This record gives sequence, C-alpha cells and structure tokens, in this order.
Amino acid sequence: MKKIRNVSAVLLSSMFVVMSCASLYASDTKDKIVPEKNIKAHKIIRLHYMGGITPTEITVEPGTTVIWVNDSRSPVEIQFEGQQVTMACKSPVHFIVDEKGSFVSDRIPQGSVASLCFVEKGEYTYVARKAPTGSTYERRESVKEFKGKVIVE
Repeated sequence: MKKIRNVSAVLLSSMFVVMSCASLYASDTKDKIVPEKNIKAHKIIRLHYMGGITPTEITVEPGTTVIWVNDSRSPVEIQFEGQQVTMACKSPVHFIVDEKGSFVSDRIPQGSVASLCFVEKGEYTYVARKAPTGSTYERRESVKEFKGKVIVE
C-alpha cells in the first residue's frame, strides 16, 4: 500500500512539472502568436534542389500564410536575413521562436512543408539551404543556397 502511495505521489508531481513547463512555453510564445481570425489567404513557394525557389519573390497582405514545399532531394532550412519575423498567426509548421524572439525554421524533411503566417508589414529576405547532415565530408561551399523574399504590404 505504501508503495502505491509513493508511485501516486511521483506521478502527481511529474504531471505538475509537465503542466508548469507547458504553461511556461505557452507564455513565451503567446506574445508572438496572433489570433487565427487575422488569417487571410495562403501562398505557396516551392524549394527545388536544382532550380532554386519558385517564385523567388512574393507580395502578400498581412495575415497571409506562406507555405514552403520542399521538393528538393534533402532536408532544408530557412533562415531570415535582415528583418526578422517576430509575430505570426497560430500553428506555424517547422518554425520555432529562437532565443532572440524571432521565428526560425527547423529541418524541413524532403517532401514536407513548412508554413508561417506573416502579420507584420515589411520585406523578409530569406535563404533556403540544405540542412547540415553532420558529415565531416560535406563542405560548406558545396551546400547550395537560394535566396527569396516575402514582401508584406
């Protein structure tokens, strides 16, 4: 009986820790997420290994979700240069908020999509590149990079 009480206490305290961490994460990203009622439309950008980005530049209204489709032969990452995305609509896919408060992509697997809803006006230049594999053979110069731009007016 005493063993069951100990297990119950451990489970209860574990649940409390998990719930606390979830609320901390939510409070960190809550200020970065805009309600879904502001979502207006979507635009698709295709990432090709040989052909680059199609289209390389798009103009959208605030509240538009941009969807990147990874048609390349390997995982890719998207990194914004210059103006950073610091607010987005709910549920970005393959984007997280970094320690500086900006949205950055994680690895976008081959054949997958990443999406981000732009709410702040501005010009967002980005680089799409093959995600590093960790191989010492792979040289930085051999990794293809393609630039694109999302203009929010």
